[in-house]
Amino acid sequence: MTKKEILKVIISVLIAALTALAAGLGLSSCNVTRTVTTRSEAWQKGDTSVVIQTKTVESYDGSRKY
Repeated sequence: MTKKEILKVIISVLIAALTALAAGLGLSSCNVTRTVTTRSEAWQKGDTSVVIQTKTVESYDGSRKY
């Protein structure tokens, strides 16, 4: 093998290792936030109205703990 071919093999192996490392770190965590808003309106006499609004925020952290 020539020096050029050896260098290509080393670079290919290095790129593959870095890609595997990046994929492993990138896929090891998952953060999700979900917001649910419920609104209810009830009209009364005249110009007066009642609005009931609830908001629920849920959060999930699926990252790997080391």
